Amino acid sequence: MSFRKHESGASKRRALKIRNEYEAKTPKLSNFFQPIENPVFEPKMKKTVGEIDTNTDEKILTELEINKDASLSMSETVREKCIQLGPAYFQNKNNGFSASLRDYKNQKRYFSCNFFIRTLVNGEKHERLWLMYSESTGNVFCFVCMLFNSNSSMNPFVKNGFSNWKKGDERISGHENSSVHQVCTMKWLHRLNNKTNINKQLTKQLEVEENYWIDILKRVVEAIRFLLTRGLAFRGSHEVIGVTDNGNYLGILELIAKFDPVLKAHIENYGNKGRGSVSYISKTICEELIGIMSLKVFDHIVDEIIKSKYFGIVVDSTSDLAHIDQLSIIIRYCLNGTVHERFLGFVSFHSHTGEALATTVLVFLKRSGIDIANCRAQTYDNAANMSGRYRGLQAQIKELNDLAFYVPCVAHSLNLVGDCSAKECLEAINFFSILQKLYAFFAASTHR
Repeated sequence: MSFRKHESGASKRRALKIRNEYEAKTPKLSNFFQPIENPVFEPKMKKTVGEIDTNTDEKILTELEINKDASLSMSETVREKCIQLGPAYFQNKNNGFSASLRDYKNQKRYFSCNFFIRTLVNGEKHERLWLMYSESTGNVFCFVCMLFNSNSSMNPFVKNGFSNWKKGDERISGHENSSVHQVCTMKWLHRLNNKTNINKQLTKQLEVEENYWIDILKRVVEAIRFLLTRGLAFRGSHEVIGVTDNGNYLGILELIAKFDPVLKAHIENYGNKGRGSVSYISKTICEELIGIMSLKVFDHIVDEIIKSKYFGIVVDSTSDLAHIDQLSIIIRYCLNGTVHERFLGFVSFHSHTGEALATTVLVFLKRSGIDIANCRAQTYDNAANMSGRYRGLQAQIKELNDLAFYVPCVAHSLNLVGDCSAKECLEAINFFSILQKLYAFFAASTHR
């Protein structure tokens, strides 16, 4: 005898029929809510005057820049933009008024430039800065009312625009003398006032803050420049203000702070804040300023080299504390009757062959903007990879520039001459040998 483990198809169909009948009797959720007439995803209709989407300020600004139409939005961003541009930007005085054509039975009327002028009782004439003409609709609008009038439904100069040219002078003058227009004009003038403009106050506050940090930066730069020009060390064992072994950099700032109330207050408020706090006295900013200064000095030297045009090059290799070989590159040039010899920097290299050294030097000069064709002299030591006649550094450069004459280093040559001369005299060899051994014997022990 077997037992069924799953429901049969007939039982599943009966269950489905019962569930459908139950769902049909259950009220829908949409019956309890009103449908949205204008959903967000509905395509936008073409904008007319005063009907611009406030959620797309960037598009509005672009449209204002292109069309200069009297189409303003009430968002604060666009309002501020329009105030900065001013009403004259939207008046469209120099354009034709063909779109303003209105038929009055057997008579046709257009908008005229005379509407932009107001004649007072005493005969004086003043320009209506607030009046704007819309090229797209042929109507006129009020600049200040469109920006600051909260109830625009009853104002034809805001909602749809005014175009009854038959009564143009009367209606425009009436709007100009209305209390609503005067209130909006006062709001506009209030925003233009520098003393009451919030943006102006914020700008002034930012300027005060900016000037404060500039003053601090000037003091820091002078301390860094003082140490750089004298070749003194910057950092000490600690980087804490108030500690005696915090280095020359922080020590000089502490010394200046004793006589400078601005720097003293700055150190008290921002000193020893740790990582994540801006103070302009940290080692990170210090190293960044040193890098900026070095670039400025380097660019100045390169400009002088280019101005003098012709130069000589001196190259020698040396190793740093990490035993990494580096090329020290020096340029010698004459400017305004004075000979200058400037150190340009250290360049790391990984091969001691003449070809590799030449490639390193040429790449460095090219990146610096110095043309090797203007080189007129080159001098190195007497090593084969530097002074070699066929494959040395001087030979590689001379293949590119025949006028780059090579002169061996006088100091290295004199050293070799002295060494060779001393080796020819047995008395000198014995004397300096004994002297060297005595020095090594006494130098090895402090007691001796």
